[in-house]
Amino acid sequence: MARPNTYSERKAAVRLIITAAKERGRITTRQAAEILGLHLNTVEKYFRDAERSGEVIRHGKCGLFRDYRATIDFDMERFSRQYGKGK
Repeated sequence: MARPNTYSERKAAVRLIITAAKERGRITTRQAAEILGLHLNTVEKYFRDAERSGEVIRHGKCGLFRDYRATIDFDMERFSRQYGKGK
């Protein structure tokens, strides 16, 4: 069984997730798990901490976004890909 992360390790991981979300515009749990080398369940907990900080926005199961504009852009891209080009 793996050792639990210390408070400082957890804070550092959350800070890294927030930084990555701001740089990329969006980060998923899978991407964060690959970056940090952690289990998806652990990353989900860290996403909740990052959201509570108020620096990023969680949009359903789509990941963390840097701001509301990024969520709108993501939804528009997903919507237009799903409904716009197929007709």
